[in-house]
Amino acid sequence: MKKGYKVTDVKRVKKIGVAAENLEELIEKSCKKLGFNVSCANCRLFVAEDGTQVDDDDYLKTLPSQTLFILLQEDEKMVTDFDHYYTMIRSSKQEYINTGMAAKEFLNVNFKEKFKVFQKYIAAASDAKTMLSERTQDPDWFEGLEPSEKTKEQSMSKRVKERMRGYYYKTKSALQSSELYIHSKSGRGKKLIDQFLLDLRKLLESNKYNEGYFNRKNKNLSICNEHGLFLCGGLWNSDKCSYDGEHVINPYRSREERIIFQTWNLDHKIELSRSIVPNILEAIKKIAQGQFQCVSCEKISNVGFIESDRYYLQLFTRENLKLVHIVCHYKGKHDAHSDVYTACSKCVGTNSIV
Repeated sequence: MKKGYKVTDVKRVKKIGVAAENLEELIEKSCKKLGFNVSCANCRLFVAEDGTQVDDDDYLKTLPSQTLFILLQEDEKMVTDFDHYYTMIRSSKQEYINTGMAAKEFLNVNFKEKFKVFQKYIAAASDAKTMLSERTQDPDWFEGLEPSEKTKEQSMSKRVKERMRGYYYKTKSALQSSELYIHSKSGRGKKLIDQFLLDLRKLLESNKYNEGYFNRKNKNLSICNEHGLFLCGGLWNSDKCSYDGEHVINPYRSREERIIFQTWNLDHKIELSRSIVPNILEAIKKIAQGQFQCVSCEKISNVGFIESDRYYLQLFTRENLKLVHIVCHYKGKHDAHSDVYTACSKCVGTNSIV
């Protein structure tokens, strides 16, 4: 079944509507409508809002109709909404940026320094519309968002779901490209990985992709306060942010602040790629081989299960995630580790993978 999408080029000069059933059709039609005189095979498709590359049909199917994409030709670089609007603000809000040589020097500093300018610009904005929720009440806030997003809370909930889907597909890609998946004897490893991914997806769906994390009206799950103010959690190994009172943001207040909020990271304290995924693979390998140690009774067993719940908590919940400002997002190796979570049939409470 075909869905309708919006596509533009990196300069965002022309925006087109495209109905497509799969990624190949979407790229091919977009190339023609945008007048690209290149091979479609050399074009790449990105989500305009956060710069996520769409490289398979599975991920495309998770995105709603009317999603805006950027189609890049071979030598072009992706420009996210953040950088695009940064340029716009810089050109139209010169009172917040020094002119002449100082402005030139400013443009050469790193990405983190740009936040100072954004924060100065945002600080001048009025708080009058912060607590408004409906699109009809604060239409400027919704500029660039899908028509289906009627309230700020709905929009922010959607942003969480997008991040969670991103973590899921990153995990899926890593597992399905592993040696265990591709070259498993008798297909046992492949079957176990596919079942594990199905378990993860069911857990995500049953918890609504933890959409309440960014919803200021969800008192049980929300990371922010009732006004929508978020505080940085600090470095992965710290209890709090060392930039006292500086790393705060309220994406409910203005469109600009909403865009900047995209650069705040839900950081995995135990790293997804370096620790969680390798341990998932090790757990599945042991189950496939028929010899593993139960994490509960510590006995060696040959029949049992992978405890998907534990990996779910590490991948998708605040047990292992903290919201951090870009300055506090440490991209080096974290000294925190996952484990091999396998359980024998006597100890397991809920079956995961047989």
